[in-house]
Amino acid sequence: MRLSMKRLFSALLLAPAIAGVAAGAANANGLSTEQLQKIDAVTPNGITSGQITSITELSDVKPTDWAYQALQSLVERYGCIVGYPDRTYRGSRPLPRYEFAAGLNACLDKVIEFAASKEDLDTLKRLTEEFQAELATLRGRVDSLEAHVKELEATRFSTTTKLQGEVIFSLDAVANTAGNERNQDGAVSFGNRVSLNLNTSFTGKDLLLTRLRARNIETIQQRLSPGFNPSGSRLDYDGTGSPGVPNSANTFFLDKLLYRFPVGDVSFTVGTAGVQPQDYGLSDATFFSGPANTKAFKYVGAGVYADTRDADTAGVGFNWKASKNFSFQAGYINRNSADVSTVNSGGVFGFTPTGTGTNSWDVNAQVKYQTDNNKFRVALAYALRNGRYATDFGTTNAFQPFGATNYNSNNLALSLGWAISDAVTLSAGYGIGFVNEQGTNQNATVQNYAIGLTFPNLFADGNEFGVAADQQPWVSSASNRSSEDTGSFGVETYYKIQVTDNISITPGTYVFNNTNGQQNGGTTYVPFLKTVFRF
Repeated sequence: MRLSMKRLFSALLLAPAIAGVAAGAANANGLSTEQLQKIDAVTPNGITSGQITSITELSDVKPTDWAYQALQSLVERYGCIVGYPDRTYRGSRPLPRYEFAAGLNACLDKVIEFAASKEDLDTLKRLTEEFQAELATLRGRVDSLEAHVKELEATRFSTTTKLQGEVIFSLDAVANTAGNERNQDGAVSFGNRVSLNLNTSFTGKDLLLTRLRARNIETIQQRLSPGFNPSGSRLDYDGTGSPGVPNSANTFFLDKLLYRFPVGDVSFTVGTAGVQPQDYGLSDATFFSGPANTKAFKYVGAGVYADTRDADTAGVGFNWKASKNFSFQAGYINRNSADVSTVNSGGVFGFTPTGTGTNSWDVNAQVKYQTDNNKFRVALAYALRNGRYATDFGTTNAFQPFGATNYNSNNLALSLGWAISDAVTLSAGYGIGFVNEQGTNQNATVQNYAIGLTFPNLFADGNEFGVAADQQPWVSSASNRSSEDTGSFGVETYYKIQVTDNISITPGTYVFNNTNGQQNGGTTYVPFLKTVFRF
């Protein structure tokens, strides 16, 4: 109706003349006899004008005229425009105000008639009475919904915070051909990890993340004999529950606390618990970053990305999206954040005073490139590490090439991911670290690499098959040759079954030789079954 009225009044304003309107319509507008005579004067030969029913009846109106469609609508749809008695429209002559008033009144009468006739009103009244019970029920339902909405608003947890949870059940086993299992505990473990994320936003663009976590999953190396520390085979979801203990015995602890906020194209992150390089965007470019089940495939740059400790790290960093394709990340992490035994030793920038302990911190940076469709991406990262360990996982020598001392290291990591098609991706990464023992001239080189394929949506949407091979971090050369090792080469396979949007089951296995980088370490087999619930 709105479109029709618009066309109606457009025609009235655009048409040069609305002529030949019935005299009765003109008289209804209070025109005087003299004015009526002026209108009659335009009817030659005393012929009375009449309503036309088709635009084709006007002999001087052609389809090529610029106002043809507007006139056609007024004549054939609304029936409120008539021509002169000689069946002409005379669109080029000036429009007298009297003729305009008469024509406008006639068209308005038609609009009112079309808008709401008496029959329409009677029909509406009848329908209202007929469906009175249904309308009353609908009103009741609306009132009930309003009451429920008010109740939810009054009792909801927070107007700014959402809860996201994840529960992992892990059934896994360890078998070593060198016979190094711990018989008292057995090789099989069934445990859990529970994560509760409180995501708070105050502006809609920022994020205050508070994560509580508890777990009782026993790490693989805890189930092998002392002296065997195949940390590279760590399941990504075991780790240490709180500083210094293998798990939290299902006691909740503060695993992560950070705040992220944007300033233009730069996203800043600052946190006082559990901060990792990934929290400010410094993550490798492989497609194994998410679904990997072992740290060996999750972090191809052992000295850059990974940290086996959780709640004892604090830091600050930023992620700058310089363009659609390039981004730059950099940050600082303090590994002494949980140490508050001495003055100025905890928090983001706390340092242990000289002679009372070890300062442990990282400074890292990365540049990443990705194509517009993100099907190819590559990242080059660097980290300067000061403190306890040369790397965060790998063989014992990769941790501490020269024993339980403190190390500085310069580390580089190159990684890439290529989605060859929607059905297969290729990932690869290489890491190298140049390690120096603090206070001595001892030095070593630590390396690791990985390559793998994933097959998204294999057999069903959401499912994924993955296979990857890696060389765990190992000491490839050292000033003290006794610190060198052979490294452990491993292969992981898994198949994630996405049961529902919130539940997935992943069976898989991880096999690596030369356990702990020793030729007499035997081959270790780690079959696992991981079930994940997200809510």
